[in-house]
Amino acid sequence: MYSPSSSTDRHQRKEEAARWVALTDARPLLPDEQKRLENWLQADTRNLGAYVQAKSLYHALDYRVAQNIVSIPAPGPSPEFARRGFLAAACAAGIVAFVMPRAVRDHFSLRHRGQQPPQRYEWHGNQITMDARSDAYLSSTHHHDAILMADGRIGLQIQKRSVHVSIGRMWLGSQKADFDISVQGQDILVTLYSGALDWKNSNKSLQFTSPNILHFSQNSHDGPVLVSKLTLPDDDAFVRKAWREGQIIMNNYTLAEAVTEFNRYSDVQCFIISPTLAQRRLSGSFSLLKLHDFAQAASLLLNCKIKQERNRILFYS
Repeated sequence: MYSPSSSTDRHQRKEEAARWVALTDARPLLPDEQKRLENWLQADTRNLGAYVQAKSLYHALDYRVAQNIVSIPAPGPSPEFARRGFLAAACAAGIVAFVMPRAVRDHFSLRHRGQQPPQRYEWHGNQITMDARSDAYLSSTHHHDAILMADGRIGLQIQKRSVHVSIGRMWLGSQKADFDISVQGQDILVTLYSGALDWKNSNKSLQFTSPNILHFSQNSHDGPVLVSKLTLPDDDAFVRKAWREGQIIMNNYTLAEAVTEFNRYSDVQCFIISPTLAQRRLSGSFSLLKLHDFAQAASLLLNCKIKQERNRILFYS
């Protein structure tokens, strides 16, 4: 039965989500604002769903994050702020229909933070591995499952039921495949281990077969574009999949590459102070959650120094 109060709640939830997305886009959140956002997201899983949808809608409408905005814009008809206001209104009005499937039967949201390993889920016969610090909204229609992905990394093993993945204005679909999707800003990296993937943007569609590493960019005004396609070496698949088990296998990694991977999982962040160290290479296998073990090993392997502070680890010569 239709409930006016539930309809009002949904509308208010969308408005609140749109306001938070617009604010986080405009500038870094203040500590008390960050705390209020975290509390709001944790208070109700529907809040998270609305937030992820609003965040994805910004990408779907080809919105670009404003640069160097460090304070709240002053009241007035600022073009950038006016555009944010339009997008916020679009979210609240329900334009998420552009990127969300119709006839949704069920849905749930996934959101992870640092200091925890990737989580694996069974979903209608398929396996989903969710990386830390990721946002995604999952839903089902009568014909397929759908994932609306905002950021982070997801591993998909599609075996039973077809899955559609939307990332901004880009769409991926498959009936049977094993692949990872990593979203970092406007860059999307897809590692296709087996099976085939259908891809489309607003004016083009392609099919990719395994094994391949696909790099897409959403920076183009014409929508998401394929930047590169490289064949995935047979012996590289095991290394690239290690994150699903909470491991990182470094085979001649640069220190910069290793630090980027570890920084996904910890509130303690690594920084390379000496530029010459960034391209120094090392190999080994480590737990993604044991950052300090990695730092100690790297200092020995690279003959460098480390300084451990409260929320960061510094690498220097």
